[in-house]
Amino acid sequence: MKNLKIVFLFFLIFSLFQLESCKRQEKIETSQKAKIDSVSYYVQQMKDRTLSDSICLIQANLGLNHAIKIQSNYKIVKEILTYKTYLFGNLKQLDSAISISKKLVNLSLKENDSIAIVNHYATLAYYYSADLKKDSAYLFYNYANEINLKLGDSSEIGKNLAQIAILLSDLGDFEESDNNAIEALKYLNDKNIPYLTAVYNCIAINSRKQKDYTEAIYWYNKAINISTKNTDKIKCLQNKSNAYRDLGKYDKSIAILDSLSKVPIESNATKARIIDNLAYTRWLNNEQNEDSSGMDNALNIRLMENDIWGLIASYAHLSEFYKKGNTKLSLVYASKMYHLASIQRSPHDQLEALQKLINLDDSPKVKEYYASYIHISDSLNEAEKSAKNKFAKLKYDSKKNRQENLELKVVHSEKELELEKERTTNIIGAVSSGSLVFALLVFGYFKTQKHKQEKRAEIYKTETRIAKKIHDEVANNVVNIMNKVQYAEEPKEVLLDDLEKVYLLTRNISHQNNTIETGEKFEASLKILLTSFTNDTTTIILKNIHEVKLENITKNKQIEIYRVLQELMVNMQKHSEASLVAISFNNTKSQYFINYSDNGVGIKFETLVLENGLKNVETRIKSINGIINFESSLNKGFKVFISFKK
Repeated sequence: MKNLKIVFLFFLIFSLFQLESCKRQEKIETSQKAKIDSVSYYVQQMKDRTLSDSICLIQANLGLNHAIKIQSNYKIVKEILTYKTYLFGNLKQLDSAISISKKLVNLSLKENDSIAIVNHYATLAYYYSADLKKDSAYLFYNYANEINLKLGDSSEIGKNLAQIAILLSDLGDFEESDNNAIEALKYLNDKNIPYLTAVYNCIAINSRKQKDYTEAIYWYNKAINISTKNTDKIKCLQNKSNAYRDLGKYDKSIAILDSLSKVPIESNATKARIIDNLAYTRWLNNEQNEDSSGMDNALNIRLMENDIWGLIASYAHLSEFYKKGNTKLSLVYASKMYHLASIQRSPHDQLEALQKLINLDDSPKVKEYYASYIHISDSLNEAEKSAKNKFAKLKYDSKKNRQENLELKVVHSEKELELEKERTTNIIGAVSSGSLVFALLVFGYFKTQKHKQEKRAEIYKTETRIAKKIHDEVANNVVNIMNKVQYAEEPKEVLLDDLEKVYLLTRNISHQNNTIETGEKFEASLKILLTSFTNDTTTIILKNIHEVKLENITKNKQIEIYRVLQELMVNMQKHSEASLVAISFNNTKSQYFINYSDNGVGIKFETLVLENGLKNVETRIKSINGIINFESSLNKGFKVFISFKK
């Protein structure tokens, strides 16, 4: 009986212990469930679009902290991190979005999850692009594309190629952009309408930036016809109207913008852009129209929205509008445009604004504006050159990594065949070479003699021109000063101003006829010559002079090009009455191209006769085996197109 009591007591204690353990476990499970429920709650709050992005981000952080503490489902942690990148992107905190995207890439690489890796690569590329780090964006879109190619995911390949095409377009590599865009079209179909629209729009933009406006309109139409999103369609229609405006087809441009102005649009920035472009195009179509109300309305909307880029466009249009009728107001708007462009660090807009200020302002500030124009232009050229070099290397490395190392195998018999062909060619060449060389020597002798005669004639004409310039410009001014000293009681300041003018005249003549620096100093020497023709009424713009490496041209060709451009500038100064002269330099692997253009009075092409200076220009270009073409029409300026081999 005693033993039975002991057993019963032991059983009672054990039962109480078990009951207490169950209660403790139930309490732990209840607590754990509460924590899991709290994570789910925070995730739900994080995605609540009725809350602001800042509040959603706070909820995401709380949910992430709870999930890490309770070692929650790893999938939830990744879900929260992924959504945080989206929130940071909305808040324009791009550094944070990029940082989290990198973490997600690393987590996916550890799991070897190809689909997750490619998604996070694409996300990382997107935020790099938004942060204007185009080279990094290009790199990660390529990484994503390599994986998609292995997975055979056509849709994703097309999307990545579309993004790469847009990046290349932004960087100015239009040819490579078109190549990627056309390749993207092979992978995209009707299920990818937004990307198809973006690709068509990209090709259209490339065409417009290369001044092929008709081609641009064709691709804009394709984008408009397939677009299902109203915002995309409106954007493409606006771009199409601008292409028509570039072509001078103002009626068609106005018709598109007028129809858009009657469509309900939520975005005030888009409304302002349509109103501004419509008013500006109407004015271009009829410059006698003095109604600026549309442009003023767009300006007010942009001021209320603090739309800086929109304001730059408004100030540019209003400055043009008032340029003839109200120079002071035009100058005010040009100054405002320059101020905002400087704040936004937009060099292209700064240059446009400075050009307006140079043409409008007659105060001593013009020299300061011109100095700023030259500085920004040079800096922009250097920056673009550096970016192109860096990006070209990045493209090369990316392609190199994708390619397999192929060994070139040439069969011995093929080598023998090539050698035999070479022997036969040498025999045939030896038979005819003697007579050919003799003929070339005779031809070369007569050509050299003719060239020497032409050069002597040119030297005589140049000396005559210099003598006449000294007589007409310098001597007459000196006589005038002598008369003032002898017969008029002019103040000392007036005489000093007159003497300074004479000094500037002699300095210009010296610059235009001094010894030509060749070799590495040629570019700087040529630039000094061309910019010396800038004055109060004429602005000289040089494009791409830094990029073509003029120092690589032979000494003989450098001298001829220097004298040719000098002759064109002298001709412009004498006859054209131009206010703007643009000289662009380009080159390919085998040729150089120089295009001269001014907005002077021009002449009818059928009456264009090459005499004196222009005849010298043609002779010099022919002496270096180059080609020169002249293009002109009355009141539409004068153009010269020069090309010669390296």
